[in-house]
Amino acid sequence: MADPSDSEAYDIVVVGAGPAGSSAARAAARRGAKVLLIDRRERIGVPVQCAELVSQWITHHTPISSNCIVQTTDRMVTHLIDDTGPGKTHEMKSPGYMLNRSLFDQELASAAVSAGAKLSIETKALGLSSKGLWIERESKKEIIRSKITIGADGVHSLISRWAGRPPMKTMVALQYEVVNSQPQHQADVFFHPDHEGGYAWFFPKGKTANVGLGIVPSKTPLLSHLLDQFLDRLVEMKKLSGLEIIGKTGGSIPCEKPRQTVLDHILLVGDAAGHAHPITGAGILNAVVGGEIAGRIAAEAIMKDDLKHLQDYETEWQETFGNSLFYGAMKREFLEKNWNSSEMGFEDLIRKTWVGFKEYYEDRKKG
Repeated sequence: MADPSDSEAYDIVVVGAGPAGSSAARAAARRGAKVLLIDRRERIGVPVQCAELVSQWITHHTPISSNCIVQTTDRMVTHLIDDTGPGKTHEMKSPGYMLNRSLFDQELASAAVSAGAKLSIETKALGLSSKGLWIERESKKEIIRSKITIGADGVHSLISRWAGRPPMKTMVALQYEVVNSQPQHQADVFFHPDHEGGYAWFFPKGKTANVGLGIVPSKTPLLSHLLDQFLDRLVEMKKLSGLEIIGKTGGSIPCEKPRQTVLDHILLVGDAAGHAHPITGAGILNAVVGGEIAGRIAAEAIMKDDLKHLQDYETEWQETFGNSLFYGAMKREFLEKNWNSSEMGFEDLIRKTWVGFKEYYEDRKKG
């Protein structure tokens, strides 16, 4: 391994060039910090492991070019289904964008570079050091010296693990991209008793659609079969005219209450911080917002030469979106505990635990 004294030196190293990492790198570089953004992939944004739906509110926090927006959605329709028929539906206004996620990630990384960050792809984080971060690139191992490390390396974050945090509670998801001959501007979510702890979705992307299913990890062996059943149901409902699959993806989604995100000189952002919503799984907006907060405060800590200032990151993200995540985690605990309960009807359970129903918010009002 290279002698650390001969290695590169940065104020901040960001591990992971997804929305959280690139937003952090951009914010820090804009404020004059010397930033290195690394990613183990050979191409940013590939492969896509995302349902690609995001609230239009995201434009208040980062510019999105029209190239990244495949189409808009204007509402979300929640379907309560069972094996006796299509079941009940509930509609709510929910303006959103269906993204080209790979291009979105690439544009965010480009914005970080334009702000002054250095980007290094095909660069693998190997471990933390008292002087910085051990990495491997071009088959060479070396230390990158840094004062602050930002872990933006996803739900199975190595940075989080190396900092002593336990594995994160997750849901597992599988998604197909299918040909869609019936364009629509609504996002559909479906709840069925067999989809334990989660839900299925149909998110339109013009001539294609993302169709997926998320469930508790204990049901992983059933995931592929359940998704195939759901696809058949969509054909029966005439949401799809046939089954033409053009892509498959899958992965894990954080679903626990947010964890401690400031660990000495380390900050955790995005999925590595548990910042996806524990009920919906949505994480892009919080990744961008949380990343920007982390990058800004990390740069301020460098300028002040005071790493204690990093604690302000924990305070600010909690003030910004923490309440919704902690409340969602409480609802998830209730959801999983009562999924197979004989004391509560399935419809009542979903109404109390899904954001599309007014009942979801009643416990917050009581508090």
